[in-house]
Amino acid sequence: MSIKRFGCGLLITLSFSTGYAEPVNDIDLKKCMQEKILNADPAATAGKIEQDCKTILGTADSEIEEYSAIQERNKKEATTEWNPFVITPYRSNYILPYSYYNAPVDNTDLEQADLLDNEEIKLQISLKVPLTTADMFIEGDGLYFAFTIKAFWQAYNDKISSPFRETNYRPELFYSMPLRNLFDDSYSALAMGFEHESNGRSQLLSRSWNRLFIDYSFSRDNYLISFRPWYRIPEKEKTEPFQASGDDNPDIEKYMGHFELRGAWKYNNQEITMMFRNNLRSDNYGAIELNYSFPLWGRLRGLVQYYNGYGESLIDYNHRVERIGIGFLLTNAI
Repeated sequence: MSIKRFGCGLLITLSFSTGYAEPVNDIDLKKCMQEKILNADPAATAGKIEQDCKTILGTADSEIEEYSAIQERNKKEATTEWNPFVITPYRSNYILPYSYYNAPVDNTDLEQADLLDNEEIKLQISLKVPLTTADMFIEGDGLYFAFTIKAFWQAYNDKISSPFRETNYRPELFYSMPLRNLFDDSYSALAMGFEHESNGRSQLLSRSWNRLFIDYSFSRDNYLISFRPWYRIPEKEKTEPFQASGDDNPDIEKYMGHFELRGAWKYNNQEITMMFRNNLRSDNYGAIELNYSFPLWGRLRGLVQYYNGYGESLIDYNHRVERIGIGFLLTNAI
């Protein structure tokens, strides 16, 4: 059996095979898990519920399965992936009601830059939906559409009516496949696809780019690592600044680089995640983001986030930003 699909709060897409010897009818297994989870003990894990269902279906494992935090998340996602009342998270979903970042840059708004506050709300909403109901080429693969919104809200700024300073939109289409038997007691996967990112603005404030990417992910026990290189699809050079079509930000790769490295580690229900980018050139432009999350109550988790570098938002991709924020995390990485 394969654990079908995974997209996490980091910039990661995973899909794993558990290596069971006996094939399982995925539809029957999901149906059984959905029925049992309604009346299950709140302390029961998704892995325990799945094992019970496999026993009922006559396909239980002969050996105890190695624990993996990623595997546990995959099983939970599998029970709701086709529920019409549930949308599966992709990257992290969070809100930082308070964050402080360094002096606003002059290209944030041509008329109101001097009026911006250093204190603002930062939030991210990220979702995904499966586009396939069965394996495409190999067992456990699939096609997905995902959409991520990241926003920066000047909520405490009464001088300019508390506007959203910047909002970035990021739709993606990607294919995900498991990589079997690469390493013992671990899970690996490869995703490849297309993504567009823009801030939905026009003229001199417009920022956007298109990328083709490959994402290799490795997970074992309670940690994961993801390496995501990309190729920017070239755009026509603008002949004058107010031209409607053409490249709004021709130097964006200088500041965003050509890859992203992410990692996550979970211990005692606390989680630390890291993101690193660099252009690997002598000018050494890049960024680092660190997140620490911890349980509060129910599914709500506390979050402390630190960011330093370029490209936190599209509007100021070419300015170094340093930010510290505190808030709430709704979907963690593992």
